[in-house]
Formats: sequence, structure tokens, C-alpha cells
Amino acid sequence: MSTVRVERSGAVARIVLNRPDRHNAQNPAMWAALRETGAELSADPDVRAAVLTGEGPSFSSGLDLAELQPGGFLHTVAAAPEATALVRDAQAAFGWIRAAPFPVVAAVRGTAVGAGIQLALACDVRVVAEDATLAVAEVGLGAVPDLGATVDLPALVGLERALDLILTARRFGGTEAVSLGLALRAVPAAEVLAEAVAYAERLAAAPRAALSWAKRATREPDPARSLDLAAQGQVECVREMLSARTMPRAASRSGRTAPRA
Repeated sequence: MSTVRVERSGAVARIVLNRPDRHNAQNPAMWAALRETGAELSADPDVRAAVLTGEGPSFSSGLDLAELQPGGFLHTVAAAPEATALVRDAQAAFGWIRAAPFPVVAAVRGTAVGAGIQLALACDVRVVAEDATLAVAEVGLGAVPDLGATVDLPALVGLERALDLILTARRFGGTEAVSLGLALRAVPAAEVLAEAVAYAERLAAAPRAALSWAKRATREPDPARSLDLAAQGQVECVREMLSARTMPRAASRSGRTAPRA
């Protein structure tokens, strides 16, 4: 059984972490599946938005505890000469979301701690359950949040609050996540997925090129580069828009029936 399942509904893809018996605990197999899923969806021009969620009651409980045992991922990292490269491979399972040419909405309910919350933070928007349990737990366990929290948290909430969440490893709920600026909205757990899907469908109503360029420009931390990307995107999107509007008129002048723009 695949650790990640993909479902399609029109222009919206649903990416489902599929280890419900382990509360969607993450392991190298799941990271490989996420990388593969990201490559496939990013190459599909018909995908204009995605929802990332977990099968069962939890989004993701973090790293699978089995990976702490002899032979597990952490033991492999500790012993490998190419240890940093192994961590980079895991990071790529999260990084593709930031670079995806469409927005990704996280639907978070139940538990999202450690690697779980870092996966949610990689997404562009988060809809969370009011009673969700969230934590950047690594420092409290003697480790480092190496899958993106050190980049995403400061961008979302500022340096001081990011350091508070990372260094204290404290737990917090969905309502506080909204007040901190980590989530767009908090809703009852039973409504999380429907809310996230409805939001993604609203986003997917826009052309993919506009979504892609706007996301790239907004996520770019360097102001000059952000403006440059916005300008490039504007040129491409305006050309596409004008072409779509003028070509049917040209077709109608030739005597053919043209579709409405």
C-alpha cells in the first residue's frame, strides 16, 4: 500500500498521507513518495491547486519512532559519510511544495508535530482544526527541525515568535495557530477537509500561469527579485490573456464559428 495517495477532482489534486495506523508517521518511503508525487503533479498542466491532508484522525505525528531504532533513518544518518545528503533528500520531499507551480493547502486535524507540522508549514495556506495539537518538537528531543521550520516559521511569524516555538518546543492548538499567523483559519475538526477543498477550488478557478507566477513572486524573499518575477509573470500572463481573447475573433472572421472567450 502506498504511503501517499493522490485523488483528482477537476483542477484540484488531493494528496493524502496514507499511514493511518501510524497516525501518518513519516519515514523515507513516505518522503520518496512525496517527491514522486510532487514531480508528477508539477508536470501536469491541468493541476491548478492541491490539498495536502492525512488519512484518519491525524495529519502527521512526525517522524516514525521506528526510524530511531537500529537500522532506522536516524542511525543511518549518524553513521553515513554522506549524512547531509540524506537529510537533503528528506528536505526535498517538503521543498517541492514551496516551488510547485500551483498553491498547496494543508488540511490539518488531530496531531501535527515535528516533521508533521514542518510539512504543513511548507504549504502555502493552512486550514487547521480548532482542537489540533501542533508543535515544532525537535529541540525538546535534542534534535533540530531540519525539514523547513527554520525557513518557514520566521517568514510567517517573525524571528522572535519563530524562536519561541522552535526553542521551547511547546504545544499549541489551532486557534492559537491562527492568532500567531501560522494558519488562515481554524474550524471544527469535522469541517477541516471540506473547508480546505472549497478554498482550493476557489483558487483553482484562476489560470495556472497567474497562480504560478504570483506564488513565485510572493514567496521570493528578496524584494528586487520578487518585483522582477512579478514583472516577468505579468508579461507572460497578459500575452496569454490577450491571445485567448483575440484568437476566437480571428477565427470568426474566417467564417468559422468561434467559442466565447
